[in-house]
Amino acid sequence: MLRKVKTESGTVQGLVGKDPRITVFRGIPYAKPPVGELRWKAPQPAESWDGVRKCYEYGDMPMMRIHPGTDDSFYKRELHPVAADYGMSEDCLYLNIFSPAEKETDHLPVFCYIHGGGLQDGYNYEVEFDGERVARRGVIVVMISYRLGLFGFLAHPEITDETSEGEVISNFGMQDQSFALHWVKRNIRNFGGNPDQIVICGQSAGAGSVQTQLCSPMNKNLFAGAICQSAVTFGFGDTEGSLMGRMQTLSDAEQHGADFFESVGIKNLTEARKMDAYELMRKLDSVSPKGAMFGLTFGICLDGKFVTEPVVSSYYNDRMPDIPMMVGVCMGETQGMFGGKIFTKADVEKIAECYGSQKNEFLKIADVKSDEDAERLVKGDAFNQFLGDSRGFCELRSGMGKRVYYYIFDHDIPGDDAGSFHGSDLWFMFDSLGNSWRPFEGKHYDLARQVCSYWTNFVKTGNPNGKDYNGNELPEWKEYNHREKNVMKFRDRAIADHLEECPVLDFRLAFGKKNLIEKH
Repeated sequence: MLRKVKTESGTVQGLVGKDPRITVFRGIPYAKPPVGELRWKAPQPAESWDGVRKCYEYGDMPMMRIHPGTDDSFYKRELHPVAADYGMSEDCLYLNIFSPAEKETDHLPVFCYIHGGGLQDGYNYEVEFDGERVARRGVIVVMISYRLGLFGFLAHPEITDETSEGEVISNFGMQDQSFALHWVKRNIRNFGGNPDQIVICGQSAGAGSVQTQLCSPMNKNLFAGAICQSAVTFGFGDTEGSLMGRMQTLSDAEQHGADFFESVGIKNLTEARKMDAYELMRKLDSVSPKGAMFGLTFGICLDGKFVTEPVVSSYYNDRMPDIPMMVGVCMGETQGMFGGKIFTKADVEKIAECYGSQKNEFLKIADVKSDEDAERLVKGDAFNQFLGDSRGFCELRSGMGKRVYYYIFDHDIPGDDAGSFHGSDLWFMFDSLGNSWRPFEGKHYDLARQVCSYWTNFVKTGNPNGKDYNGNELPEWKEYNHREKNVMKFRDRAIADHLEECPVLDFRLAFGKKNLIEKH
């Protein structure tokens, strides 16, 4: 097997995996440590080294407000059972690569994964991530680490002032991801990979990151496909923030950064750069809302260079790569953790005002006579953030003649009553059920074999169909189209199905097309 690989910075040596057909490279530096004067600056090329670098250990996790595994949250037991043993620092820009290649000329497809965590938390070796299990299906797996929260997304007037004209302002975490992906493009051939067959995938904030990377002008011709798990950022132009999503303007982000400095007594950027990273995290925690999952957050802004427009504008105006995509949700997350929004008859009537002369038409289609009727809309495809946005995206893209495959993950998850919670599909996508505390049984392992095979088939060909790891033909997963509304439902097994008609969603999408597509 290919255990030693020459990269642009020097030679790396990997370990034999649990599966001896896989070589595991942990902690490959793709950029300089963003510390000292490089804090809150664009990533820089990694320093070269002599000899062979033994890439046997994971790099540190990115800085977070709370060290994973040290709190009592739901996800400590779920994803971070041993995370307290790992280091956490600003020196976090490393890749983990899992390769089944025997030689450099194998030309294998490449699966690049970006972890979630609201852009504030997470790391690229959480317990549910098992790159070996995916790699054994004939793809090279690359797990990307990037700066988070305050260190990854601070904007501030002083940062803007010191940034050269034409350079990217803020969005350092997005720059890290892109820098890593371009590193993969330049180096993956030596790992036995195909630089023209890079498929990017992410879950939650990782899915949002995938969309940002797809829509950035700095990543042209980089990707052969994309997978967005929980969920797509979308909008219909009829609710507050439905165009911008969670994105801020640069000026708003700068003010947010300046307000943070003032609230914790930091005088200027120079003082902030000299401050210990853990001290900055303590200050962030001191002004974070108590009980909030991510505390005081910092996220993507419209910097004008890397992020030139909201992704929703890119979608409606067909300014993203013409590549096949897979998108989907976990049913439990749509109704529970993120599906708890209260929707009343008054809310529906307020939204109706946005439609102007089409107000009465909307109210007739919505047919909301009570708060119970309104609740029906927010739980289904019409207005549910996860279901509606994902389906709306599929409708829009497929209507443009683009290939998109839609799934809904709704398997029974044993061990408690959490259901198909946010992130539960990752155990199946990575075929990593054996790493979990949950008492998974045969049917769960059978489904994991199917799900992981669909994902890796897509990485190889841009189409999830084909055979599973054991050589069994998978149930046919048809791409989405308006007429059939195809969806793959993952329950006890993969079940091909069709969505019911949703006139309210159709109305909203038509409104979005009318108002968000630029007139030339």
